[in-house]
Amino acid sequence: MLLRNSTLMNDFSEIHHGWNCLLEAYNGAHGMRLQAAIRAVQDDLPEILQGNFSAQILDVIRETYLLSVSEHGDPKGEEHGDDHEDNFGRLSMWRAYAPKDGVAFVMNNRPFLCESNALRAFTSPVAYAMPKDFQPAFEEIVVAIESNIEKLKPLGGQFVHDSLMNSFRFAVQSTKHPCFQEEREWRVIYSPSLLSRTGALTEQQMSRIPTEIMTLKGVPQRVLSIPFVDYPEEGFVGATIAALLDRVLIGPSQDSYAIHHAFVGELMRPNVPEAESKVVITGIPLRH
Repeated sequence: MLLRNSTLMNDFSEIHHGWNCLLEAYNGAHGMRLQAAIRAVQDDLPEILQGNFSAQILDVIRETYLLSVSEHGDPKGEEHGDDHEDNFGRLSMWRAYAPKDGVAFVMNNRPFLCESNALRAFTSPVAYAMPKDFQPAFEEIVVAIESNIEKLKPLGGQFVHDSLMNSFRFAVQSTKHPCFQEEREWRVIYSPSLLSRTGALTEQQMSRIPTEIMTLKGVPQRVLSIPFVDYPEEGFVGATIAALLDRVLIGPSQDSYAIHHAFVGELMRPNVPEAESKVVITGIPLRH
């Protein structure tokens, strides 16, 4: 599974949108409460936190690598999905990402939800919010810190600083404009430069998420990849192709049967069980 640089997203302004939401919250009433609370841990912690995060914002923007996926309709769910979407996918997503000869990989979510540090890549649901909508989520962090301040004091300023820095990074990297809400996006987020600064970008880490230079859509770029490997001793399972892949949906195409034949053949190579039944021709009409 390939992770690409956030600067190559469809709309690079997404990261700036998250940054603006965070700034408005931090500079507002909830931010004042947060700063007052963490002063009880270390008197100059608010100034250190603000200075360090501001200094790292370019790193957040330029050295974040992402994989984006979309929630798939649950046939048993009334709120977010139904048989129609489960069988055919979401028309808006076909139109945006695979209008002709495309496929959708329907994946089981277990490896995305594992509570594991095996890859040091982390899953985050996208929050769809304008700055004012972002405030309640930010307040939750403030309330949690205020209510646990006596437990935080013995842990020290460095612990609180690092925890908030990570929270702020995820907030910036996982907040989008509400107009994209129908995508129901989740992201796998990986920050090798952050790992490097903390000494965690070891040879083992680089072997687990290797990097290479690829040219995609004419753009040479650094791409990081997550191999389809389990690390059960570290709580990361369900990532093999056979366990991960539920189905392959073939979208709008006049060559559906050729695509079906090709994908069945590819799934048979790693011995995926019932490969034939896992590749589904949706029959969605191709519009010219």
